[in-house]
Amino acid sequence: MCKYLHYTLLWDVLLFTLITVINAQNLPETVASGTLYEYLVNELFNYGTPRGMQEDTVILDTDMSQNGSTQCQQDVNQMMLDLSQGQMYALNMLDASGKPPPGILQGNIRWIGRYDLCRDIKASLTQRDFNGRYCLTMSTAVNKSRTLLPEIGVCVPNSCSADVVNQLILSGVLGTDVLDIPKYNPNTICITDPEYSAGAIAALCICSILGLLIVGGTGISVFKYLRKTIFSTDEDDKDGILNQSATQSGDSNRTESENMKDTVKGLGVIENTLSCFCAITNGRKILAIQKSGPYSHLAALNGIRVLSMFWLILFHTHQFIPEFTDNPHEVTSVYQRFSGQVIANLTATLSVDSFFVLSGMLVTYLTLNKLEKRAGQLNWAVFYFHRFWRLTPVYMIIIMLWATMRPYFTNGPLYWTMNIDYPIDNCRKYWWTNLLYINNLYPYYLHEGCMTWGWYLANDMQFYIISSLIIYFLYRYSKIGYAIIGALMTACFTSLVVVYMKYDLRKNPEQLDKLITLTYIRPWSRINSYLIGMIVGYVLYEMPRKRWKISKLGALLGWCCAIATGLGTVYGLYRTPQGHSQTKPEAVFYGTVCRTLWASAVGWVAFACAIGKGGPVNSILSWSAFAPLAKLTYCTYLLHPILLEVYYRSSVTPFHYTDYNMVYIFLGNLVLSFAAAYIMSVCAEAPFMALEKLILPTKGSSPPDKKQSSETSKLLQDSDHTLKKIYIK
Repeated sequence: MCKYLHYTLLWDVLLFTLITVINAQNLPETVASGTLYEYLVNELFNYGTPRGMQEDTVILDTDMSQNGSTQCQQDVNQMMLDLSQGQMYALNMLDASGKPPPGILQGNIRWIGRYDLCRDIKASLTQRDFNGRYCLTMSTAVNKSRTLLPEIGVCVPNSCSADVVNQLILSGVLGTDVLDIPKYNPNTICITDPEYSAGAIAALCICSILGLLIVGGTGISVFKYLRKTIFSTDEDDKDGILNQSATQSGDSNRTESENMKDTVKGLGVIENTLSCFCAITNGRKILAIQKSGPYSHLAALNGIRVLSMFWLILFHTHQFIPEFTDNPHEVTSVYQRFSGQVIANLTATLSVDSFFVLSGMLVTYLTLNKLEKRAGQLNWAVFYFHRFWRLTPVYMIIIMLWATMRPYFTNGPLYWTMNIDYPIDNCRKYWWTNLLYINNLYPYYLHEGCMTWGWYLANDMQFYIISSLIIYFLYRYSKIGYAIIGALMTACFTSLVVVYMKYDLRKNPEQLDKLITLTYIRPWSRINSYLIGMIVGYVLYEMPRKRWKISKLGALLGWCCAIATGLGTVYGLYRTPQGHSQTKPEAVFYGTVCRTLWASAVGWVAFACAIGKGGPVNSILSWSAFAPLAKLTYCTYLLHPILLEVYYRSSVTPFHYTDYNMVYIFLGNLVLSFAAAYIMSVCAEAPFMALEKLILPTKGSSPPDKKQSSETSKLLQDSDHTLKKIYIK
């Protein structure tokens, strides 16, 4: 560390001298050569290089360029020579290379230089021209030393490959005595603009087809509206519906407009399908607010869902940023604050348990009501297909984009601080596990899978499949249903106790990956929150039938318990970042019950608001503005990690962590995530949901062909209503 500080002081002195000379010369194209520039060349390019190596460095041997040296060697020799003569392009290449910055003691080990400056450099020389090429050197420890390993940006001629640059670093030419070569292995990556792969081209073609469907579906509505305004009479247009009845069949004098309207009325399969992709209709449905209906008493669930998504985005905004900051120690110090507990790794993930509670509650309550209306009969195949169709199309589209288009989303030094191929390689190997919703079981570790945050969807689908058995018994034989829920919760608690007893992070921090795998993504470790939701849904269903009532005192007691439980769960580990070491029993107890306790608190809030005992909390959570946002939470969950990574990795310099900066970053991520989710929902999620209504028959409905016509007519009617407003305005 003292060595790093020594080089920092050296760079400060040398750069001050360089700036002084440049200012004195008014930035000439060529600065007079002299001992100052020889010193700058020797010190800036060979800072920390052992003096014995400098005389033996073959790349600086001018005879090499005359004896068959590679083009890279020749260009580097020329650059070094021009640097000694004060050529501006050479000075820019030197300036664009990484140097030890301030804040090393705060963890600032990313000496990445100026990526954009290096890429803009163009050297026009007598012999040949070349451009600047940015390379990033990252080091890995051969032994398990705890020494900091910096990442250093190097600007070299574009004729140099990564292997050659790596050899220059190993030989000490580019001045890396900061890296002790016998102990560390430098690995150099030279950034190039990626070419479009076959997968990327295929993804673009699929997106183009989807775009054509959207244009076609929207165009149908526009075309029909325009045709209606041209050929229809005022009497035909009095209710604004496209599919008006034609004139009576007994009328032999049919006009051309009437014949055209009859043609419009005959909707075919293709037209039905295209109508589902109408962007105007789908966008209007997403933004619609339904203030009344059979399930209006569940409006508070929208607020819980949206606020939980806000919390999750806040957590990921902080979780992703440490590797992109120049003061990562400041980021970790945030967790020592009382307010920082809401973004701590364990407590912030409780937001996901809120989604499990809501999912279990809704599927139980809604399915039990359907069973009652249909005398206990339910098409369970449709039950499963509905869930699969609801989640999968947009999920697969986003996986496709993530796996194939990721290299083209952004480019820069921070983008290359990790292996960019691993998400693509993982998705090529394991995309089918996401399709089958088993990616929380295989591959074994979370980071080995495709689109790692998809573990939640796998758990949710598996719980949904299990829920059908539980719901059936709750409806038919409630005691057996209770027994199944109790057995599953006992199994979940048992598995957590065993894992936390076996793995102790206090003694073996390297076991973190295994602990996360066994306690965070496995279904038997997370099912309790879903089961709590199912219990709430069942009690809500039974209340009017059993005429259960909760007194004001009972409601007050419930709220007090829920608040105490929720706060205790979130802030229960506050002393740990302050230096208090958890005992083994404390760690086992908290890890085992924290998620179940949080789920119970959320379940009470949802239950109390649904039965009218929510008071001001219900008024806030039932705010009508939450309704359209709640419809976007699924796509927001899928997209926001992608947007976060693209934003962080597109920066050409590290971020500086401050509270104010994080507020702006969080709000920007929040708005852009929901905006992107709206676009994705209009283009992919809503169309497939509309297609489901055309595909799946429902009991007691009209025949499929008539139902398709009715559904399509309604879609077109909605489109025309929206278009009419647009044209009037």
